Amino acid sequence: MKKISAIIVNWNGKDVLSECLQSLLKQEYENLEIWVSDNGSEDGSQAMLKEIYPSVHLLENSENLGFGSAVNRALVKAAGDYFLFLNNDLELKPDCVGHLVDLLESDKRIGAAIPKILYHRDVQVPDSSTMINSFGVLVNYTGIAYPNLLGQQDKGELSLTETACGGIFMFSREVYERVGGFDEDLFLYHEDHDLSWRIRLAGWKLMVTPKSVCHHHYSFNKGVHKFYRSEKNRLYILFKNMECKTLVLIFPALVVIELAQIVHALTHGWLGLKVKSYFEIFGNFFQIARKRRQIRFFRKVSDKEISRLYQGTLAVSGMKNPLMDYVLSPLLNAYWKLIRSWI
Repeated sequence: MKKISAIIVNWNGKDVLSECLQSLLKQEYENLEIWVSDNGSEDGSQAMLKEIYPSVHLLENSENLGFGSAVNRALVKAAGDYFLFLNNDLELKPDCVGHLVDLLESDKRIGAAIPKILYHRDVQVPDSSTMINSFGVLVNYTGIAYPNLLGQQDKGELSLTETACGGIFMFSREVYERVGGFDEDLFLYHEDHDLSWRIRLAGWKLMVTPKSVCHHHYSFNKGVHKFYRSEKNRLYILFKNMECKTLVLIFPALVVIELAQIVHALTHGWLGLKVKSYFEIFGNFFQIARKRRQIRFFRKVSDKEISRLYQGTLAVSGMKNPLMDYVLSPLLNAYWKLIRSWI
């Protein structure tokens, strides 16, 4: 039986962390070790772990390293044949881990196995425990990602599906050794997208299975720092992972998206942060170029293969706007239909 290392990132999440750990300890899959990489919590999380969960491996980071960096600290130490990274606000069904292992074992072309995520029963939406939070992740060709089937009722008719990105997934030690862990220059947001992208570049698929289920204490953060970090990292990973030809082809669409983002930043009070992000990306030019060269060593597929899962239409999690739905999204979709055969 393969060994699984489940890695939880925690930052002042004592209340939900305990529920997450309980669900992992109740997994039907037996060969499972649990790691908590704690980002300098000040709410008693570390003391609770030591007292109540002595079997859990605790990494005590002295500060908030961000999600990806915290996972990387545990990846170096974990003994698993497979790794599962997850947020502290998830509750897994008892057979969740086992189904992910089965999927990875069934087909070596699958590089990452992704669970179906439903809302937690405590989330304030109707029928929350049977409503989908994500079934994989859709990605627009400009890099904007959106949870697949968000807000739809889970009717039990879903099947195994290839997806462009996974917010939470299990992957093998072989995949980790080939593509590396998370990019530590992405403090928060899109770090999962970047790792998913590199796995696909290396020739593996990402598959989401309806058999593996977890529930999420989901809440959407509309803070200006979320927009700033998310948009900065979106551009960063585009410049890092896309072929030059593809970047040239999508450039007009990127300009349109950036103009829309500037308007949003101006009207929502984060224009200064948006301008700052451009200077920061420009300042990282040589670093991005170095990472592009590193990707060439393991890239097995072209952007044409990668782009078959891209979406032409646009959706933004937690945001509804008639201009986006009836002007921006159709415009981007029409342009994608024009250029995608040239990629």
